[in-house]
Amino acid sequence: MKEKRRMISEAARQLGLETYNLRTWEEEFSLTIPRNEKGYRYYGEKEIRTFEQIRDLKNAGLDSEEIKRKLSGNIIPFPAGKQINTSEKMKEFQKVLVKIMGQAILEQKDYIADQIGSKVSDRVAKEVDYQFRLRESEEEQRFKKLDEMIRNQQKAREETAASRERRHFFKRKRKEK
Repeated sequence: MKEKRRMISEAARQLGLETYNLRTWEEEFSLTIPRNEKGYRYYGEKEIRTFEQIRDLKNAGLDSEEIKRKLSGNIIPFPAGKQINTSEKMKEFQKVLVKIMGQAILEQKDYIADQIGSKVSDRVAKEVDYQFRLRESEEEQRFKKLDEMIRNQQKAREETAASRERRHFFKRKRKEK
């Protein structure tokens, strides 16, 4: 079955409006109204429902911005007929967002805690391992220096002992002569 097409005058009469209302709203709300082969606007059921919705929202006292939001499927309803400035809308949006985020965090708190706990424990384990290796390296360097000092000390004693022995040897040789 073919959809019924109405010309602008017939659509306006059906909606209880003037034709200029339809033209104005088409531009104001960026509506795409189909046109026939001659370029004339025609209105199907979808377009009639859209204009009925606009008409009803206008009659309820909503301004154009609120109607645009409603037409675009905005999921955050603001009180009808009440003028709300942009900062109040933003505060309302932030409240809704905080509530949604809070609820999501509460629902996922066990999972989040497990994930954070495992990441923290992994990082702590890596840091402890790094610190342990760093400490071992420092101690190894210290022991190498200590070994070198001990060898130098032993060498110095050996040289001192050899020097004494030579002196004793020469003293004995002199006495023997």
